[in-house]
Amino acid sequence: NQLTVNHYTPGQGIGSHVDTVSAFGDGLLSLSLQSGIVMEFRNVANPQLKKHLYLPPRSLVAMTGPARFEWEHMIVTRRTDCVDGVVLPRGTRVSLTFRTALALDGSTPLPRVVSHEMPPIWGGESNPQVSSSYASTPECERDHVHKVYDAIATQWHHTRGRRGVLWPGATQFLERLPQGSIVADVGCGDGKYFPAIVEAGSYVIGSDISRPLLETSFHSNAAPNNDSKAASIPESRRVSHHRQALCNKPAVAVADCMSVPLVTESCDAAICIAVLHHLSTKERRIRCIQELARIVKSGGVMNIQAWAMDQAQDSKRRFASEDVYVPFNAQPKYLQLPSTNPPASNDATADKAASHDRSTAQVYADAFEGADYDDRKGLVVFQRYCHLYRQGELEELVAQVPEVELVESGFESGNYFVIIQKR
Repeated sequence: NQLTVNHYTPGQGIGSHVDTVSAFGDGLLSLSLQSGIVMEFRNVANPQLKKHLYLPPRSLVAMTGPARFEWEHMIVTRRTDCVDGVVLPRGTRVSLTFRTALALDGSTPLPRVVSHEMPPIWGGESNPQVSSSYASTPECERDHVHKVYDAIATQWHHTRGRRGVLWPGATQFLERLPQGSIVADVGCGDGKYFPAIVEAGSYVIGSDISRPLLETSFHSNAAPNNDSKAASIPESRRVSHHRQALCNKPAVAVADCMSVPLVTESCDAAICIAVLHHLSTKERRIRCIQELARIVKSGGVMNIQAWAMDQAQDSKRRFASEDVYVPFNAQPKYLQLPSTNPPASNDATADKAASHDRSTAQVYADAFEGADYDDRKGLVVFQRYCHLYRQGELEELVAQVPEVELVESGFESGNYFVIIQKR
């Protein structure tokens, strides 16, 4: 809730200090603009202990916990910096320092508080306008969407993400955006659309409810996936390896699509691919569209895609009803089981017997509630909740959001889609 702007000309600096503990809370964010700088950190308890950190232009440094309270920071007064053996002349630099001003009179110093979260987790609602009926996640979504994707994130990225399977309509939508557009990818998963957004000349900000899935987005430029199924996917629906490497350090945040942590009208466009079919109520689906409309500027466009009840003739998928649980077969090698080490026993025979009592199926049943173990295939079967859309249903939802108007709608590869524009 507080911002300090500093303007540094070459040769200027700032003395070593810790921001006033009684005035500001844990967590400082400093954004460097125009020119880079080397920031020096000194340990409060041992001033001889120093660390130097180069802050390139347009970088954001976050100081929390020990970095906030146990280390002073400063900028040495000089005209050049030495970075990795290279002398860099300083230019004019503008820094934006974001802090949380405490609602206190400042007369009593506060105790030091250490944050072990990076980034820090702040209390309170990110968007107080969200109705509690929207913010409360239904049990079927929590247990059969959120928990499932957290569990299968590694395999999902290995099979889906690294293959780079994209919907042509979504990539064409991105390619039509003006150069330099800021695009919000709401429900981005492992960020498989990030390379297409960057290659189209736009900037991407991704958000997803699954932290494990988001973490895989940082490995999108790993070695190419050479599995046999990847080779069978048409080139027009794949992100090539050199394009995947475009997204080296994506901007992502863990967030619910009911309350996207972006400033109102801060984006030029948004995509929401394969998200709405995981929302279990009409109210939550409308709320998601409202959030997309909120973060996009007037005249901005949004692309929404969701699974269709009607599938192509050659599709192996057939659905009996609109609300279904779709199985996902996970390979145990991709799943992380919690430690199940029992207390040590002096009776080796008893230990051996106990180990055989815990079958493989029971181990997975305990670790992943609602999952089954297929003994024949050796796979763990998760059930994902999905709402399948009938023809015209997405358009009906859009009609409930007066801030937007329908531009285009259609069917593509087993999905219905709408392209909408903010009025």
